[in-house]
Amino acid sequence: MAAIFTMILLGITLQLTVVSAWSSASYTSYFHHRTQFQSSSTSLFESTTHHQLSSAYDTNLPPALVGEAVRSALRSDRGVCFDFTSDRYQQQQDDVSSSRLVSVVDMCGEGTNSFINAKFSQSTPNINNRNNVGSIQLTSQTEFIRKGHMFDTAYLTSKGHMIDRLSVLQFPTTTNDNDKSNMADALLVTSPGNSGSTLYDELSPLVFPMDKVKFTSSYQTKVITLACSSLKDAQTSFNNNILKLLMQDDSYSKEFEFPQSGTCHHYRVTNSESTTDVYLMEHTFLSSDICHGYTLLFQDDTTSNINVPTLSDQIWDNLTHENNDKGPVGMGSLEYETLRIEAAIPGYGNEMSGDGPKKDDEHNKNSEDDGNYYTKANPLELHLQSLIDTEKGCYQGQEGVASVLKNKRGPPRQLYQVVFNDIENDFNSDDVNSGGFGLLSIDNDELMDFNKLKKQADPISNDTRQPRVGDSLYVLGSNESIQVGKITSVAQPNGTGEPTTVALCLAKRPDSILKAIKEQGLDLPRWWEEIDVNGEEDDESDSTSLANEQENSGMIQPPPLDPLLNLEIVIEGSYTMGRLQSVPSRRYKKKSDVSYLLDYEEKGRVVDSGAPAYLKYEFENNTSPENAATEESMLTEDVEDDDNVDELLAKAEAEAAKAKEEAEKAEAEAIRKEQKMKLLKAKGTYFQLSNISCAPYCMFDNHL
Repeated sequence: MAAIFTMILLGITLQLTVVSAWSSASYTSYFHHRTQFQSSSTSLFESTTHHQLSSAYDTNLPPALVGEAVRSALRSDRGVCFDFTSDRYQQQQDDVSSSRLVSVVDMCGEGTNSFINAKFSQSTPNINNRNNVGSIQLTSQTEFIRKGHMFDTAYLTSKGHMIDRLSVLQFPTTTNDNDKSNMADALLVTSPGNSGSTLYDELSPLVFPMDKVKFTSSYQTKVITLACSSLKDAQTSFNNNILKLLMQDDSYSKEFEFPQSGTCHHYRVTNSESTTDVYLMEHTFLSSDICHGYTLLFQDDTTSNINVPTLSDQIWDNLTHENNDKGPVGMGSLEYETLRIEAAIPGYGNEMSGDGPKKDDEHNKNSEDDGNYYTKANPLELHLQSLIDTEKGCYQGQEGVASVLKNKRGPPRQLYQVVFNDIENDFNSDDVNSGGFGLLSIDNDELMDFNKLKKQADPISNDTRQPRVGDSLYVLGSNESIQVGKITSVAQPNGTGEPTTVALCLAKRPDSILKAIKEQGLDLPRWWEEIDVNGEEDDESDSTSLANEQENSGMIQPPPLDPLLNLEIVIEGSYTMGRLQSVPSRRYKKKSDVSYLLDYEEKGRVVDSGAPAYLKYEFENNTSPENAATEESMLTEDVEDDDNVDELLAKAEAEAAKAKEEAEKAEAEAIRKEQKMKLLKAKGTYFQLSNISCAPYCMFDNHL
């Protein structure tokens, strides 16, 4: 009996050791992918482990030129492209910890739908009854297999903190057909930065036999994204660079059916060398405020000939080939990271960090003091309400989300953008964190003279520096007594093409901050002011008014959704000054917004269909062909109605004469009644006077 008891204890101890080892490995793997970025002398960002984000451009180029080149490509019908599963521009190929790559996990089994509903915050659609047309042979080598549904969901901890934002591709449950029995029922795609087997390692231990679901880590899956400023331009670039390779037919000229938003298409490309499953969806891993486009997932047959280029490699080589004058511009991790922060998309390992490291983990027990900052953010704090289905049943992290929803004061923190303008900050040129935008705006001779004078002068300490992840922000002028929040992500200085550095931060509730500002007698945020990054005064703006009229229309801009808009802040222990800005998804659309400027097809008419997007629209005459046709039809209707003008005028005059006659009759009747009333009043007065004059005689006669 004692021996049996001893064996049971040994088994329990061994099981706990395995679980503890998995948990420690899982957390170590998770936080291994966290990176915190700061700019260097080569204008690249370095994480705390001195890794560099890859760039598709020469590292000696000024970041402002690179940023302008990327945004010019977005504004054209060529667009930009990114490989999210293999960093094409990584100098050290064995190191991908600092790359913005994704991972894919396949799910299959009749319990797939139930598992997704139980573990993630968004409800799965009822797609089993979807009217599916079945497989269609498009070309001799390409077959359209099936349609599915695509949606984003939040992967939360038990406390409701964001671990990752997952993209789910779900299809109807496979049948017993031999051709479809080996296909996945769902694919889970992580956010950029969550690469490797982290998601698979975390979800696999949660699966029990009763769940009737199976996970497979798709190491061979390739993910390529093509993006433009408008969806129409993205479709043009897709047709020019991807469609013929997808169809394996150079003469393919049929109109291609793109998947609509929220759906995905599954294709199978078969040739003598390999078989590739291709999944296509309208998705870019960014925000629609920045770009639109399509993402392709490639799953090659593992038995394929390794000496033959895969379909994904063929498409990528064609996209970025130097002789392809219609091809998009390739992006590295550095360019994507700048776009992500500019779009205010929460990043894996930055804004989405789960519950942080375990306190009992020897490897991470001092991580709070080593410079790392773990946000432990709720999805509502990150403006990710669209990922939450408040009507669904229990799911992992529901209690934490419900507690924030029930709080009348709202989330305890809120995601903001922070803009640090070079014109307001004297960044030291010798500082390794300098962005170097001045090289573009200062003459070389003047710069050399300035450097000579600088060497001769006495050194003056400059506490102005570039922002870093984890920096605390305080209200400007409060002597660091009113804390606003902490920085969670920092983009490349001047990487947006402007003399600014854009960052993200989690700010505290506005009511407590505004109350403290009033108590200290400081100025409240002037949310109606627009900041000119070039430092030029706007003569048309009136700083004394509470709102500026737009284009002299008389329309006053309403108050912003975020009360801390334009709040001036300063980084702790420095002179670096910045301003809080609402994230793009919470801004009122104005002509200065990126989405407005990039939305060409709604503002101009096509003048050259063969030119790039930024050349083929004419903005001086804001009349599209459709509007011109409408105006012409309206003019035609007006000409046809001219024959009825005399008849309508005669009828109107007759009605006016009749109304005038009736009015004269009514006036005469009123005068007659008034005269009659005067006559009646006169008679009544005479009768009363007659009675009064006869009264004494009547009394005398009665007395006699």
